[in-house]
Amino acid sequence: MPLGSDDYIGKTVAGRYKVESMLGEGGMGKVYKANQIALDKPIVLKVLRQALLSDERTVARFQREAKAASRLNHPNSIGVIDFGQTEDGALYMAMEFVNGKDLHHILSREWPLPEARIVRIVSQVLSALSDAHKASVIHRDLKPENIMVEQRRGDPDFVKVLDFGIAKIMDGSGEDGPALTRAGFVCGTPEYMSPEQARGAQLDPRSDLYAVGVILYQLTSGLLPFDSDSAVGFATKHLTEVPPPPSKRRPEARISPAMERVIMRALAKDPGDRPQNAESFRAELLAIDKERRAAAPQRRGASGSLQRKVTPIEQQETRITQDPGWGTESTVRAEPPPGREPPTGRAHVGPVPGSDVAHPQAPTTAPNARRSGQPGVDITDRVPPVRGESGGGAGLVFKLAAGVLVVAAIALGGFYVWQTQQKPKIVEPPIDPKHDVPVPGVDKTVKPSRPTGPLYGLEVPIEKRDLVLANQYEAEGDNDWQLNRMDEAREKYLDAWILNPSAGLALKLGEICYQKDETAEAKHWWTRHLKESANSRAAIYINSVLPRE
Repeated sequence: MPLGSDDYIGKTVAGRYKVESMLGEGGMGKVYKANQIALDKPIVLKVLRQALLSDERTVARFQREAKAASRLNHPNSIGVIDFGQTEDGALYMAMEFVNGKDLHHILSREWPLPEARIVRIVSQVLSALSDAHKASVIHRDLKPENIMVEQRRGDPDFVKVLDFGIAKIMDGSGEDGPALTRAGFVCGTPEYMSPEQARGAQLDPRSDLYAVGVILYQLTSGLLPFDSDSAVGFATKHLTEVPPPPSKRRPEARISPAMERVIMRALAKDPGDRPQNAESFRAELLAIDKERRAAAPQRRGASGSLQRKVTPIEQQETRITQDPGWGTESTVRAEPPPGREPPTGRAHVGPVPGSDVAHPQAPTTAPNARRSGQPGVDITDRVPPVRGESGGGAGLVFKLAAGVLVVAAIALGGFYVWQTQQKPKIVEPPIDPKHDVPVPGVDKTVKPSRPTGPLYGLEVPIEKRDLVLANQYEAEGDNDWQLNRMDEAREKYLDAWILNPSAGLALKLGEICYQKDETAEAKHWWTRHLKESANSRAAIYINSVLPRE
């Protein structure tokens, strides 16, 4: 019996993905959170509605989304894992799960954002767009709801650009078949549309850069460049009106003149007056941030500590009108728990991974704000100076405390030197030269030697395991796997295995062997996995794909 529209939850799709919950629903289908059984890893599953399978245009559009996303191979773009059909014939797409919050949520709850943070987020968006444009893909629906921000350890505000559902492929090869939108039909979200997109004219990558300009305007001022109560009103203003500079709309916001110039240039009506590509746009933003950091010590010395202006709570919501669904598939979020309602605004388009994670309200003023790069109260202004001359007892106590601290510092320094001589040195993650972003890495000078014999039978005593270095190798292997570099991933996993043979590594190595049609080797690794984890949730999957003897 075919699965109903709400019957996927609890089912296994294509023998590989166990559906756990629904994240959202739209005109084209539903978005689920699922578990990739082989890796015991969360993913996002988009399933096209059964009723639309007979609509050739919709099916072609869904397939084009998978094709557009599959062309992208960038850390800041959402990764497509798989594409196929369910047991009942419905089309599905499996994508990377991002455990974070969309930028609209952050903007509504945490504005004002420091300019340094804005640059950090938007520069990653532009890096993803640069990669997409080089692959001849235009996003056409860039907005805060399609930008996920994940807080990773040591890598704050890591960005993933989502939803290439109405992306335009520009290669002109003709392999996409007939146009998937009618002549003069406009796709996208009106608040972020470029003038040429609002006219229904031919688009190029500079249309995406206009949307980035709107997002920057919103991030710096908390407001959209234009206000309207209708889609047509927004389109008309994008076509005919020049937006006021964001500092005029929100004078109390701290917007540097250089940032404002870049924003207004990105919002130029003529594409020729905007930044001409995403990479040059990104370079301008990074130059602004570099100039700000270079001038920051001088500003502090001249004017003292800067007090952060407290914004009334009623002004912290962004002014975004309801999207009437003007040419885009609106996706309705799954109902959040009581007390955790999302901010008002347009419905989210595309997958909403991580939407069930609450974010505490950021304080408007925090004592440790300076250490986190946020403007705030300088706590050094509140600490009275130590006066050694007055009060001999207090001065003696201070000197004794200082002596104890010096001795402790010397002891810690000696311990650090001894520690570094006992264990291999772990270096900072290298920089990926293609994308200019950190990737997991390890010190190749301490690469473990491979013992002879089958590695799946390797046993390493607990006291001889190196968990730290093993985790580094495994993280690098995960990165290679995400980029579909299976051979490199296997080598990294084997290096990690030698240092710390674990059930999770055995599962991953078995899956790589299985995908490379090395069934016998996969069986050995999976047998080791089940030995290490008798109650593994992957047991059903392993037993279903391995040939019976």
